[in-house]
Amino acid sequence: MSAKYKPLKKVVYGVTEHSLARVIKSHKDRGWVQSSEIKEHGYGLGCLMTFTNNK
Repeated sequence: MSAKYKPLKKVVYGVTEHSLARVIKSHKDRGWVQSSEIKEHGYGLGCLMTFTNNK
C-alpha cells in the first residue's frame, strides 16, 4: 500500500541578503524548492521552502 505524504514546509531566514542566499542555495542542493518570494522576517529576510521528495 502506497502512502501519500504532505510536503514538508519551512521558513528559512538570514539577517542579510547574502546570508539568506547561502541558506537557500544550501537547501536547494538538498532537494528543497523555494515556494515564495523573499520577504521581511523578524530582523532580516526569509522565504518559504518546501520538500516534496518523500519516499
